[in-house]
Amino acid sequence: MAHTLVLANSGAVVPTTGAPDYGGGATDFALLCLALAALDACVKNVAPQHLTAAGAVSIKPGNVFLNTGTAGAFTLALPTAGSVASGGNDGQEMAFFAEDAEAYTLTTPTSGYNDAHHIATFGGAAGDSITVVAYNGFWWVKSLNAVVIS
Repeated sequence: MAHTLVLANSGAVVPTTGAPDYGGGATDFALLCLALAALDACVKNVAPQHLTAAGAVSIKPGNVFLNTGTAGAFTLALPTAGSVASGGNDGQEMAFFAEDAEAYTLTTPTSGYNDAHHIATFGGAAGDSITVVAYNGFWWVKSLNAVVIS
């Protein structure tokens, strides 16, 4: 009996040990690595958000490009604590990039960044960026490029 692992909405098919094209010799660990690589490729193919007006940012994993033509204030709600499977946002990552040379702010509720800060101020150059990861109801800063949190 042939078995395959199909990753939903990705088109990725990974053979398992019972599949005719398995070829033998591969370990379950190798198959898991193939499945994870396919899943990683799917996650990276999430369409980015392009924001051309200041306002609230949707919590949606992936890249967010800011391009308003003038300084803009954006708000980011706190993520929901808990696993994605249980309706939370833990582990989801968002990266924000200034496409133009404007001084943006990205504000969360009190102590939204690293459980201590709530304002991210972009330096005013194209390419300024901040990457955050959701965990336990807060945004944890993974990287900063010409952005200051306070």
